[in-house]
Amino acid sequence: MQIRAYHPDDFPIVSAWAEARNMILHPALLSPNGFVVTDDTGPLAVCWVYLIFDVPFVAIDNLFSRPGTSLKDGREAWAILWRTIKGFLSNLRDGQGEPIRYKYVRSFCRPELARLIKRDGWKVADRPSVQVLYEL
Repeated sequence: MQIRAYHPDDFPIVSAWAEARNMILHPALLSPNGFVVTDDTGPLAVCWVYLIFDVPFVAIDNLFSRPGTSLKDGREAWAILWRTIKGFLSNLRDGQGEPIRYKYVRSFCRPELARLIKRDGWKVADRPSVQVLYEL
């Protein structure tokens, strides 16, 4: 597996993944900090990192994998994404070249991933959530 930056050409694929999960993916709401894990058949998993500048946390959002992805491949893709995200965050700098230090990372995910990442030290709130979107 490889990882690369998300490109707008990926949108039709990842949008179909979102729709398969009854989710909405709107291109105008995607962070420029998107990552795509690929395998021999193409894109396998995707997520975006949203930097929030007035509080010490970042958000991982729209974390999807290709429908039918095996648990083994999902685990491997998540490990690659998480390693990349941590590296990305550790290299952020402000306008004066000083490190930007975030203290928390938050994400909403499916129960299957929650069980997996709990082993990595994530705190998991066992509550269902529903995606809602309002366009002004």
